[in-house]
This record gives sequence, C-alpha cells and structure tokens, in this order.
Amino acid sequence: MLEKNFSIIDYLVFGVFLSFSTLIGIYFALKNRKNPSKDEFLTGGKNLDVFPVCMSLIASFLSSNTILGVPAEIYLFGTQYSLHLITFTIAVLLAANVFMPVYYKLNLTSVHKYLLRRFGMNAVRLSGSIGFILCTLPYLGVVLYGPSIALASVTPLSVTTSILVVGVICTFYTSIGGIKAVIWTDVMQTILMFSGLLMVAIVGSIESGFIESWKIAYNNNRLNIFNPTFSLYRGDIFWSVFFGTLTNWTGTYCVKQTQVQRYCCLGSPAKAKKVLYWNIPGVLIISFLAIWCGIVVFAKYNGCDPIALGFIDRHDQLMPYFVMDTLSNYPGLPGLFVCCVFSGSLSTLSSGFNALATVTWDDFVKRYFRDIKEKKQLMITKIIAMSYGILAITIAFFIGRLGTVLQAHHALTGSIAGPLLSLFCLGIFFPCVNAIGAITGLISGIAMCLLITIGTIVYPRPRGFQLPVSVNSCPAEIIEHISYATFTSATQRHYSVDYHPKGILQIFHINYMYISFIGFIVTLIVGPLVL
Repeated sequence: MLEKNFSIIDYLVFGVFLSFSTLIGIYFALKNRKNPSKDEFLTGGKNLDVFPVCMSLIASFLSSNTILGVPAEIYLFGTQYSLHLITFTIAVLLAANVFMPVYYKLNLTSVHKYLLRRFGMNAVRLSGSIGFILCTLPYLGVVLYGPSIALASVTPLSVTTSILVVGVICTFYTSIGGIKAVIWTDVMQTILMFSGLLMVAIVGSIESGFIESWKIAYNNNRLNIFNPTFSLYRGDIFWSVFFGTLTNWTGTYCVKQTQVQRYCCLGSPAKAKKVLYWNIPGVLIISFLAIWCGIVVFAKYNGCDPIALGFIDRHDQLMPYFVMDTLSNYPGLPGLFVCCVFSGSLSTLSSGFNALATVTWDDFVKRYFRDIKEKKQLMITKIIAMSYGILAITIAFFIGRLGTVLQAHHALTGSIAGPLLSLFCLGIFFPCVNAIGAITGLISGIAMCLLITIGTIVYPRPRGFQLPVSVNSCPAEIIEHISYATFTSATQRHYSVDYHPKGILQIFHINYMYISFIGFIVTLIVGPLVL
C-alpha cells in the first residue's frame, strides 16, 4: 500500500502557487481601481493581447479532468482518445471562420444576445442563457470536487481542505480582478500544467524506457487509434468518440460563453482568428503529453494493476498514485504535480465564474440597473461572480454525497450542450427557422437527451467494456499484503465487448458519448419543421 509522503517542500510549492494566483487578482483589482468599469471587469475593454488569450484558451481545454482523466482513458481503453484532436481542430476552424465573424460584427458581450438579434424574441435568448447556466454551474462543482477526491486518496490533502482552499482562492481573485486576472492566472497555470505533464512523461519514460513503454502499450492493444466497429452502447469506438467529441468541442468553441467571451475580447477579428489558430498546436502538444503519460503509467502497472488490487478506488487516481509512487523521494515534485492538477481546476473555475457573471449581468440583471452609476454596476457584477463561486463550492460538497450525480455528469451536460449548439446553428444556417421553431427544437432535443440520461440513472447499465488488466506480475511483497479473495477476483475480471440490451433499455443504455450528438440532431430536425 502506498504511503502518503508529502514533504514540507511540497506544501511550500503548493502554497507559493496559490499565493501567486491570489496576487495576480489583487494586482488587477488595484490597477483598475482608478478607472472602475464593469466592461473592463467582464471583457477587459475588448482590448486584450493575443498571447495571454491564447494561453487562456489552452488552459480551458486542459481542465483537471483532462490531466487526470486522459491518462486513465489511455490506460483502460487505449489511444482511441486521440480522435479528440481531429474533432477539436474541426471545431476551432468552424469557430474562427463561421461563428466568430458573426459575433464580432454584432459587438456582443453575452453570446446569447445573438439569439435575440436573430429570432427577435427574448424568450429564445433567455432559453440559451438558462441552458448555459444549467450546463456550466454543475460542471464547475465537479471540476472542484473531482481532483480533490482523487488527490485525497494518495496525498495528505483532505477533500474538504482542497475544495475550500482552491474554491475560496479562485472565487476571490476572479471576483476582484475580472477577466484580466482570469487570463493571466491562466497563463501561469498553463505553464504549470505543461510542466507537470512533461515531468510525469519524462520520469515514466526513464523508468520504463521510452521505446519499451510504447511496445508494452502496443502488445496490450492500447495503440488502437481507429476502431471502425459500430455500436450505440460503446464509448471507445470511432463513431462514438468522433460524433460525441465533435459536438462537444464545437459547442465549446463556437457557442459557449466561456470560450467566445475571450476570443471576442481582442482588438480585431484578425487577432481573434490568430488566437484560435495558435490554440490548435498548443492543445495538440499538451494532449500528446497527456496521452504519453497514460502510456508510461500503463507500462509501470502492466501486470500489477493498482485498481484491481484495491489500492485505489477510481481510475482518475492513477496519475496521482503514479506520481506519489515514483516521485515521492524527490521533494517538491509531488507538490509540482498537485499544482498542475489544481491549475486545471482553477483555470476552468475562474473562466466559468467570469462567464456566468457576464451572462447573468447582460441577459438578466442589466435591464433593471441601467440608470445606476458605473461603480455600482461594477460592484453588482463582482457580487454575481462571487455568488457563483460560493455556489460551486456548495455543489462540490453536495456532489460528494451523491455519487450518482458525479457518474451522470457528462451525460447531463451533454443533454443541454448538444441542443444549445443546434439552436445557434439553426440561427446561422437556417434562415427559414422562426423563434417558435427554435424554442420547440431546443425543448425537443433536451427532452430526448434527458429521457436517455434519466433512464440510465433509473436503470443502470452493467459495467462497460474496458481492455483487460492483470495482477499476474505483481511482486511477492505486494501479493503478501492482499487477501486471497482480492487476488482471485482481480485475476478473473472480465469485461464483455458486446452488449445488446432489450426493450426500453435499447434507448436508456445508449452510451453517454452519443447523447449530445442525439440532442443536436433532434433540435436540428424539429426546428425547421415548426412554422
């Protein structure tokens, strides 16, 4: 069993990281004190620089779910994940050449104002805004809770401590410093995430051998980049990964306020397009590092799987377990990795708080406070941002008590994200669609997705397919510390490739990767039919 060996230097590294994030927020709060403005707070006066915005977009791609989840995905299912890189590139090209020019011409603060301009009905705009809030706020709670519980299993940092410290600090610097604090902390956090992933990849390759690590992965079917098998019930094949991630990334970069707000805050459409294009190689490099980390983690534990042995409980604990197992003898390196993980959380949380404050102010609150002074408007937007931070912390604790919420999170998010993307596509690509058709299509898409999602919660599907793992090569000293029943169970694990549900379960057990795409298609079909 792994000991939680965290040195004083590790704590110091983590403390310095949190302190710098806080100081950046304080700096921009003091800098903007002489000329307080809600527009400066929410959009940076729409005069931001290319480099920090590009780094900020990369940071948003690299949430803590990416740092912890991608290596686990490679470990369990192989490199089918790499298809994300193709769909991500398509999504960015669509954002740069189709959606961004439309938003920039309209000079929007909230992207949902486009819906009002296009359909002429405020109900459509509010539907988009409410959908964004319902899609984003629970996600922020998961982003805060997920890495906290993963790290608590292998480090002395408790779940409660992690949630409170990270949540409070992020809420503080976001609510006082605005979007400039968000973007410049993202720059620091992107560098830390890159450093942490690179550190794990290099150390793992030195230990197992770079070529040998990839050979082990190949011999155990982990280098399965293209699997043409079609099934509605598997998430590790070409079709589910391609259509699921294409819908996800297109929705994120083309219509989601968190991303749109930043690239539309540059001085010109040319700069916005440059930021989006430069975002592609940055994300590709860091995604490769995450995949590489998954390969070296698998190479180390091939034949002695820590999950099968019961040493850890969750797949997203593999990376922290590997770091503590491999690097705990080097004071400061485990602390650097913890900074890397929480950088992913902070970047996602801060951009989410700022975007939620922007949408809430522009779409709901602004109309009631048009005539008050600019300083009071700024104070209201800061209070809104702070309130969302407190809500996210509360949700993180609530999720800790409800495991089913955490398990169903991706499906619930997709239930709204896919139809929302389709709503904007109806506006841009289907000039014949009216407001009633748009709302009807949106409701139909969300209803279909929720039917599948709720059905999955009520009638849970059996354990899905994963590539085989083994404990047959464990050292004798490890075998001595586990029970015979645990060892027997671990060696006999089997996961069926084929799953063919019957009756209503044919709908309820559709893999979550398809849910956002199904919602997108339903909305796209229903919208034009309603005249």
